[in-house]
Amino acid sequence: MFRIFPLFVFIGAYTIACSQTEPQFTQYMYNRYLFNPAYAGSYDGIDASFLYRAQYVNLSDRAISTEGFNVNLPIAKISSGVGVTVINDMIGFQRSTYVSLDYNYRKNFKWGKMGIGLAAGIIQTSLDGSQLRTTGDTYTGGDVNHNDPSLPNTLQNGIAPDISFGIYFNTDKYFAGASISHIDLSSARIKTATGSVDLNFARNLFIAGGYDFRLSSKLSIMPSTIIKTDLKQVQVDVGGTLTIIDNILTGITFRGYNKSTIDALSLVFGFKYKGFQLVYSYDANLWYLTNFNSGSHEISLNYRYGFKKKETRGFLYHNPRFD
Repeated sequence: MFRIFPLFVFIGAYTIACSQTEPQFTQYMYNRYLFNPAYAGSYDGIDASFLYRAQYVNLSDRAISTEGFNVNLPIAKISSGVGVTVINDMIGFQRSTYVSLDYNYRKNFKWGKMGIGLAAGIIQTSLDGSQLRTTGDTYTGGDVNHNDPSLPNTLQNGIAPDISFGIYFNTDKYFAGASISHIDLSSARIKTATGSVDLNFARNLFIAGGYDFRLSSKLSIMPSTIIKTDLKQVQVDVGGTLTIIDNILTGITFRGYNKSTIDALSLVFGFKYKGFQLVYSYDANLWYLTNFNSGSHEISLNYRYGFKKKETRGFLYHNPRFD
């Protein structure tokens, strides 16, 4: 699962109306909003991010690509955070666009900050059946007919409501969180030539965390991990990122935990400049698809604008009895 199936398996799965897996991201440690709505407002200012991923390059002209965008900020007066998240996911000739409004209640404790968040929105998905080819196809006047009740012959769209929930803990040293996507078991209905087929978005559980160890005044390292599961299959990413002089980023991550789940070894590079952070990662595929693709590329851009804290000024009172 989690984007490790070749394209022909995905297309064939439409005959049984399979469930859609979640997009795969390597830079989860820098883009925590992608899998947890409780992240909203955790930074004391405006936090905006954009991410693009091209997966299994050269496997197909239209293999897998994903774009993600989020902007969030805190509302201190009501101990909350709000945000907007948009994710556009392409797998072959199928596209799914997730749009959600994120709300997060935040509470400060002596040991750190906690957020409990909810994301509510829609999933709009489409499948261009005119671009698919099967063994039972017939052609009339340039139009394709798959002769299959599970496949559309033209471009078809479906829409479904979507709700996700998360909890998030953080300090300047660590982060930890868990979230569940598609609580409502979202299902988008796509029309076919003779009826319809449902594309189901199964619930997925994400558990992630990391700790920033300060090695010196100019060097820190943050080991981190994320566990992803639909309660049937599990995938794990483990890695470490190094920050040099507080503005140069580098690291390595490994995806998989046994022979059947090993997917990729990833190298991460980036830098910070004022409020901007740019990160690039390359996934070297370790699965049997190694001979059919040239890896995966991911790039993210983050901008943060911190709110100025109001200073409480004291006053001087002169008592005539004391100088």
